[in-house]
Amino acid sequence: MTNSTNGQATESSPSLLQRLQRTRTSHRGDSLLSAVLLALRPDLALALTLPTLVGSFIGGWWVGAFDWVRFIFGVGSVLLAAIAFQVLMAYQDFEQSLSAEARPATDTPASTFTLQQHGVLPPALLLNLGALLYTVSAVCGLWLALLAGWPILFFGGLAVLLQLGALLPPVRFAYRGYGMGEAGVLLAFGVLPLFSSFYAQTQQLSWLPVWGGLPIALLALLVVMSQNLVTLRRDWLIGKRTLAVVFGDARTLDIHAFVTMLAYTSILVVTVLTPLPLWYLAGLATLPLAMGAFAQLDRNRVTPEDAACLRSVATKAAFWTTVLVLAALLISRPV
Repeated sequence: MTNSTNGQATESSPSLLQRLQRTRTSHRGDSLLSAVLLALRPDLALALTLPTLVGSFIGGWWVGAFDWVRFIFGVGSVLLAAIAFQVLMAYQDFEQSLSAEARPATDTPASTFTLQQHGVLPPALLLNLGALLYTVSAVCGLWLALLAGWPILFFGGLAVLLQLGALLPPVRFAYRGYGMGEAGVLLAFGVLPLFSSFYAQTQQLSWLPVWGGLPIALLALLVVMSQNLVTLRRDWLIGKRTLAVVFGDARTLDIHAFVTMLAYTSILVVTVLTPLPLWYLAGLATLPLAMGAFAQLDRNRVTPEDAACLRSVATKAAFWTTVLVLAALLISRPV
């Protein structure tokens, strides 16, 4: 409806208010979608899925054949579980901040924690999204078990129990300290998926994928440790005892450097001691990238921005090392 004033048509108030309301609703929907995408943490999810890729390719290299259907279901299951793990972690961190023993805490402005505090991202939405993703992940895992055999259920079920035990009451061992959360991640997204992804391709159980995938699993763990360094102060305030909270900035960087060197040393060791091809040493090419980040950090004062940079470098190192070792397997696989 329009009104005429001095010969000019003007929009009536009800029509204008409706348009403003639609615009406001659209902006709210866009911000909610952006917040949900942020909660998925694709960089962390990708890093946690890399050991599964390596285990699958080692299996294909070992038998000289590759089953792409099993590969897709296996990687899809772990990737969905990794995303669900990050989503539920964000939900549980916020719930922890509301507990009686927690102190008032803040996080970086664009973090999922802050978005929940400001009401942009409903915590219940994260809980439901995490449950949905785990359900779809379980369906993929069950289908893979039908294709490959019951050991997939054993390793996959144990991995999910570790993931949920790290987050959900009454266990929540990721909040208890002693490195339990980090060790749980290494087992749930590193060791166990290496066993299951290798078995899916070969129908065999072997330690070869664990030794061959250990460097990638350690590099993926570094991404998680770097993220914990980003949220160090917040985690300390809410009572989440990660390694970064327990040891502080300086010692956490020392642990980070040690795990980095351990990952690359293990590439050399497994190439010498296992049947993996000599080309596997190509993974060492990313060592300067992984270690170069430490030269730019003040060991005694690590800001969230510094820790985010370290996480970015760790993600790139894990990704490109995986690419190189997979290429090594492809060019040297048995005919």
